[in-house]
This record gives sequence, C-alpha cells and structure tokens, in this order.
Amino acid sequence: MADRILTIEDSLEQMRNCWNGDDLAVAETIKRLFRARELFFSDAKIVMEQFNLNVGEFDTLVSLRLQGPPFEQTPSNICQANLVTSGGLTKVLNSLEKADLISRRQCADDQRSRLVKLTDKGKKLIEEALGIVLARHEKQLSDSLTRDERDMLNTLLRKINQLGMR
Repeated sequence: MADRILTIEDSLEQMRNCWNGDDLAVAETIKRLFRARELFFSDAKIVMEQFNLNVGEFDTLVSLRLQGPPFEQTPSNICQANLVTSGGLTKVLNSLEKADLISRRQCADDQRSRLVKLTDKGKKLIEEALGIVLARHEKQLSDSLTRDERDMLNTLLRKINQLGMR
C-alpha cells in the first residue's frame, strides 16, 4: 500500500485515538495554528527563494519598506520588529548591503548607531516580492474563508496576540 500523506486532521484524529480520555482541544487548536502558519510561511519562502532572499533578509526589507519614506530605521527597531537578535541582524545587514539593497549611515542623534536605509534597488525588489507573497496569501485565504470568517479570524487572533502584551 502506498504511503498516504496525512492531513492535519488525520494527525489530530490519530492523536485523539492514542491519547486516552484526556481533552485535547487545546492541543488541536495549537496544532492547527502551527499548521496554518507553516502553510503560509512555506509558500512565502518559495517567493523569497525566487528573489534570492532568506527569511531574515526578506523580513528586514519588508520592515524598512513598511516604515514609509525615507524607508529608514535603526538596527534596534529592525530587531524589535522582526524579533531577532542584534548578532543575527548584523549578518543580514552585511548581506543586504553587499547586494546593494540597503545602505547604512551614521545616525545624527546617536553617533554609536547607524541608520539602515532601503536603496532604490532594494525598494523595487521588496515591493515586487511582497506583492507576490500578498497576492498568493490573498488567494489562499479567499479560497478557504468568507469575508465574515476572515473578519472573525482576525478578531480572534488579535485577542490571542494581546496575551503577550499583558
């Protein structure tokens, strides 16, 4: 018999059958959230690879682009926005600067810090890549959820994400 790819629901059914009597509702919810994240993330990674970007580089460019003109941030702000360490960001910034996607200059307010700025080449690249990612995500969402369901999902996710703010 050929191996069949298990869906998340198959996996959850197997978990329920093997875990006697306990309420697994929380595990089911978390596994579904993780699986949904993985589906969207895997799809986005395909686009990142097409643009020769890794996740850290993509997130950094997005962070700069979403900042608005002049598309500039301190490394500390980029770290906070992307939940990365300064050591991890340094490698990303070096790579992006070498590819002429960002530039760095001394911060006028703080001589110890350098501002990171999106170059025209970086802006063009991330606008194209992000446009593709968002279009693909929009299709995935609209194929599976109604507008009301998406609104409800956003409301529920907002509530969950506020847990970290308490």
